[in-house]
Amino acid sequence: MRAPQNTLVDPPAEDWLELGAELGARIRRAREDKGLSQAELGSMVGYKASMVSAFESGARRLKVEDLAKLCVALDKEPEYFLRTRAMREAYRRPVGLTLRAELAGLHNKPLTAAITGFLDELEGNPLPSSRVPDLHYLKPHGAARELLDRCHVKGPPVELEEISRALRVPLVEWRLPDSLSALIVQVDEGDYVICVNLTHPPNRKRFSTAHELGHAVLRHEAGYYLEFFDTSLGEPPNFRPVDEREANNFAASLLMDERWLREDWANGRRNVVKLAARYRVSAEAMSFRLMNLGLA
Repeated sequence: MRAPQNTLVDPPAEDWLELGAELGARIRRAREDKGLSQAELGSMVGYKASMVSAFESGARRLKVEDLAKLCVALDKEPEYFLRTRAMREAYRRPVGLTLRAELAGLHNKPLTAAITGFLDELEGNPLPSSRVPDLHYLKPHGAARELLDRCHVKGPPVELEEISRALRVPLVEWRLPDSLSALIVQVDEGDYVICVNLTHPPNRKRFSTAHELGHAVLRHEAGYYLEFFDTSLGEPPNFRPVDEREANNFAASLLMDERWLREDWANGRRNVVKLAARYRVSAEAMSFRLMNLGLA
């Protein structure tokens, strides 16, 4: 029997409850983030509050026109609602579907091949459910400090591999073109995978890893981010200047915690090169951090 043309999703019956609950939770979160009541959202999309409540509880299935209205009212892309674990398991949607489509527009075969190979590898292996805290309500430096405290990190150098394991975020080193430092892909809601360039120097890989963790902890919504520097390609897909600045601030704060640096400075550790070695960052990154903190 053919599925109705206007039905957005029609997975097997045993999967519907899980899928409906996930979609409903995303609608509710997006509505609350906008500060809307169910009645207010209903008014915007032409439904009663009871209909919005049914969507959020998973009691009523979404149709294509419902999704379109909600995307406009809540200022969300369709993938925000569709990137669910239940949807992926029901239909085996490729990891990084939007990213794969964007890569075609870059006209860079080495970059496309490397990233596509990484995404294909992800699909062939089971991925854990991440435990990344949602700290979007904090400033980047506050989120970094909160993460350090939650992971019981007391001083430098920050062991990013241990933090990644604690958050259950796979950290994969992959052979990428030199222009691409790292990328992060949101596989499902709150579930992430980070890929860093296998060939880059250790300190650069550390900063890139911390940068990508920032996108996850701060709950940046693009779904994937590429950290590459190739002026011939222009800006990477999904490039959002505000998100990138926040991720950079998070990375600097995570690797060079202000509390530790001020204590080191007060104790006479003021040689930039030695401090950089102690924190396992580049001397340039340490110089910038000290200047930003007013210590140099």
